[in-house]
Amino acid sequence: MSEPRSVKSSNKPSLAERLQHFVDDRRGQHKAVPINLSAFLNESQLLALHSLESFGWSLWFVRRPMFMPPLVVVANGESTQHAVLEEDGSVNLKPQVHFRH
Repeated sequence: MSEPRSVKSSNKPSLAERLQHFVDDRRGQHKAVPINLSAFLNESQLLALHSLESFGWSLWFVRRPMFMPPLVVVANGESTQHAVLEEDGSVNLKPQVHFRH
């Protein structure tokens, strides 16, 4: 006589774990915030970022599309507002970018 089948197998990863693995695979070895910011941000952006940090904003992520300049996204302290740090160091509070949450 066979043993009763378990409803949930402990060896099978959960849906959240499988989705996270998919996201990790898409990003590869890249982190959301790279360690070497100076390789992706120009001097104007670095100065603006340091200025924003004094007001509680922080670097949220750097999107690095192929053959295009990096997109630098910052967020306020509560992560309720996001902005794009433009190449000239200006802050675009109404970017034409869609964010996933």
